[in-house]
Amino acid sequence: MPYMKVGDLLKGYGFISVTPDKTVREAAKVMANKGIGFLVVVDSSDPRKVVGVLSERDIIRALASNKEDAKVEELMTKDVVTVKDTDTLYKAAKLMREHRIRHLVVVNGDGIPVGVLSIRDLTYEEGALKALAEEIENEFSP
Repeated sequence: MPYMKVGDLLKGYGFISVTPDKTVREAAKVMANKGIGFLVVVDSSDPRKVVGVLSERDIIRALASNKEDAKVEELMTKDVVTVKDTDTLYKAAKLMREHRIRHLVVVNGDGIPVGVLSIRDLTYEEGALKALAEEIENEFSP
């Protein structure tokens, strides 16, 4: 059986983005309005270029430091971990574990962002859990 791919879980959801020049307050409003906890930060002149990510934790740190009017670029994580939509779920899970993160930006073969994969996606989807279990079993079987 072929391994389940990251793209199989995306289901056309896409992703929500902000630009680095927005304030933390503006980003928090986007998160609240969309019911999400993770934003992809894209270049202001090229929305196909990822320049960072912003999480709920980043927002909380900003609020605790009275930096809600700071620009997103000051608080975003610039070292973005990505996974290709053609990569296996096992590779995605491994990247999350290695980098101690809960979200991955998913890119296509041209490096253009096409979605976000969260740890929740991996744990809530029954097919994903089965695929992960099979890949893990195959990797560690003698």
